Amino acid sequence: MFQNFIGIDVSKAKFDLALIKDCDKEHVIQAVFENTQKGIKAMTRFLGKECQVQLSDALFCMEFTGIYCRPLTTFLTERECNVWLEMPVNIIRSLGLQRGKNDRVDARRIALYAYKNKEDIKLWKPQRDIILKLRDLLSLRERLISSRKSLMAPIDELIAMGDKQGAARVKRGCKLTLTSIEKEIDQIDKDLDDTIKNDPQLKELYTLATSVPGVGKYTALLMICYTNEFSIYNNPKQLACYCGVAPFEYTSGSSVKGKTRVSHMANKVLKRMLHMGALSAITRDPELRDYYQRKIALGKNKMLVINAVRNKIIHRLCAVINRGYEYQPENLFKEHLVLS
Repeated sequence: MFQNFIGIDVSKAKFDLALIKDCDKEHVIQAVFENTQKGIKAMTRFLGKECQVQLSDALFCMEFTGIYCRPLTTFLTERECNVWLEMPVNIIRSLGLQRGKNDRVDARRIALYAYKNKEDIKLWKPQRDIILKLRDLLSLRERLISSRKSLMAPIDELIAMGDKQGAARVKRGCKLTLTSIEKEIDQIDKDLDDTIKNDPQLKELYTLATSVPGVGKYTALLMICYTNEFSIYNNPKQLACYCGVAPFEYTSGSSVKGKTRVSHMANKVLKRMLHMGALSAITRDPELRDYYQRKIALGKNKMLVINAVRNKIIHRLCAVINRGYEYQPENLFKEHLVLS
């Protein structure tokens, strides 16, 4: 069991450190370092010489902040240190009502979170380089698509208002930019295909995931990235909660009887992709189409039924990943069990 707990709040330029040494939560040692290789080395000297703490004997806990925490996590995992990357919402909710916020306070709160939840430690498994590459490509593609939408928005608005000449004028002004964006997106799509094809492990997961109706290319790739190749969330209930599609009951006694609804604390990117996948699935997959039409005929709320379809997609996805073979319709799956 760990005796030293280090909470780190990472930002673009720096990271704040809070150390609970020898489980003494009343005496927290704090420091701040540059978020550079130089700053990381300064942190190791500070912990070793001034605090008398070995990197291998401590638990490093930090919020997942994307690329900002990548240099630090890479440095620590290369030295086989104990790293716990936690979702910010879990840390916030565990500490109850809090007043005030700054990086120094946040580092202290993260250290206290690690100390209080030491029985539930989830050591972080570093992502393979191929997954980091995949994630960077997907992020770049999303930014390019967002830029394209921003450029097209005034053109579409002018057309809707009947000003075709104005729309043509604006379109001519950004024609080269739009053409360049389209070429970049096409190149990223080719790079994504090559990345999948050249890595057997990634190719297998991608093939399994995309065999599920409603899970397209980009939904599958984003799922693989956010779940670290399904090593973090391979349970359908956990994954549904993470994606924000798990319904929760809101009742208390006889006076509070709220509607069952999903939580707003979720991965909004995956939630959006699953919503689009569900809309596609209820038009293309016979089982889900029949389910949707049957529930609507019974008077069920449309959005509740779509959310149920999203849950079914997640359950199917986890099933094929855990079983290791592609999705089959229910009747074919039963036949496969009988034959095997």
